[in-house]
Amino acid sequence: MYEFGQGVAQDYVLAHMWFNISAASGNVRGSALRWIIASMMTPAAIEEVQRRARVCMASNYQDCG
Repeated sequence: MYEFGQGVAQDYVLAHMWFNISAASGNVRGSALRWIIASMMTPAAIEEVQRRARVCMASNYQDCG
């Protein structure tokens, strides 16, 4: 949804974060889509995504914004 702005504002950071979490859970498609989104992002944005994904997962998916 975040990748294409379907029902939400388009946000590559959040799209990558959810694909990253999906990939960490073993989802192959999430892993592939994560790399596609990453190709459109700066290294700094990817670092921010990784930080947000860690916070999201550590908070039991309560702090994922």
